[in-house]
Amino acid sequence: MKYSVNLNELKINYLNEVEGESLIEFLQLFKMSKKNLHLLFTEKRIKVNRTTVQREYILQKNDEITIQMPIEEIDYAMDKKCAEVVYEDDLVCVVHKDAGIIVHEDDKQKTGTLANQVATYYAQQGYSIPVRYIHRLDEETQGLVLFCKVPLLQPWFDEELMEKRIERTYHAITFNRPSEDEMTIDKRLGRDRHDAKRMRVSSTGKDALTKLKVISHNDMYSLIECKLETGRTHQIRVHLSAIHCPIVNDNLYGRMTKDFDGMGLYAVSLKWTDPFTKEKRIVFDSLLPKIIL
Repeated sequence: MKYSVNLNELKINYLNEVEGESLIEFLQLFKMSKKNLHLLFTEKRIKVNRTTVQREYILQKNDEITIQMPIEEIDYAMDKKCAEVVYEDDLVCVVHKDAGIIVHEDDKQKTGTLANQVATYYAQQGYSIPVRYIHRLDEETQGLVLFCKVPLLQPWFDEELMEKRIERTYHAITFNRPSEDEMTIDKRLGRDRHDAKRMRVSSTGKDALTKLKVISHNDMYSLIECKLETGRTHQIRVHLSAIHCPIVNDNLYGRMTKDFDGMGLYAVSLKWTDPFTKEKRIVFDSLLPKIIL
């Protein structure tokens, strides 16, 4: 399949892979809500070959689907700082987050978050779309965050994340060296009953699995690649602390050092699949500091 987005119009064609399926079966592939699917048809915002059709319409490979998406507005207040966009296409943008800011506030009119910076970028580009993040990073973690530019497709990206098909890779600078250069940490995590800000390893907690690989090390520190199989709060930080390799300058689970600036956890790359073309996308964060041990 191929697609294009122009303002609020999404066009999809070259439908070889879905020839013979009904239009509603095709749309359900993208995990759209029942409400949104209902509105597409009742408001006649979906057409095939520029003609309004029923949901049972059987698709042919040369058909062109056109979806008129509702006109929406940027829903977060704009910030003084504009987001630093590392990658962008018609469906998503990938943004660099600095340490010391959070991804979003519940109150969208507050400023100072990454979502506000993205709102500023959207306004500068002339986009009239809401800000929709797909995942989050801890406040002191630097690196890549994925945003969906087509709200109809957010449920698809949400499920891709939940099913572990969006691959997030981190680098961590830790005290000490793991007992093995490659290992998997499979330790359940739960809330610390004595400190609401902290998580801890708990037999009654939620499943949490992190894969580690030592990239380099010296007598004091290690640089470790971490890949998340689950996305629990503070997962990498707690797991590394649990194997006696706490992240440098982590004020909850590690200890401080003047050898590095800020907390040593970086979201270095994102890998996902385009929902229409099925091509793999991989983005690296060139704005992160170079770490050499």
